[in-house]
Amino acid sequence: MIIVAGAGPRTEKYRANKPEYCYHCGNTSRWILRKTRYFVTLFFLPVVPFKTEYSYSCPVCGNTIELTKEEFEEKVRNAERL
Repeated sequence: MIIVAGAGPRTEKYRANKPEYCYHCGNTSRWILRKTRYFVTLFFLPVVPFKTEYSYSCPVCGNTIELTKEEFEEKVRNAERL
């Protein structure tokens, strides 16, 4: 019997409604919020989540800021889903 197991991410994306300035590239644009959850998979189906990452990134240069769950939820309240 062969069991195929592994791990893989699932990402939810949102676009912020308020434009923000990026100190890395100097552009002002609507940044992207990402919630990435990592799952243990069994036969390519996500079974158990084991890690969650929250980030906020510039769509022009990709500069990324890591967020806490509370900061992410606050920003998502005023964002639109992609």
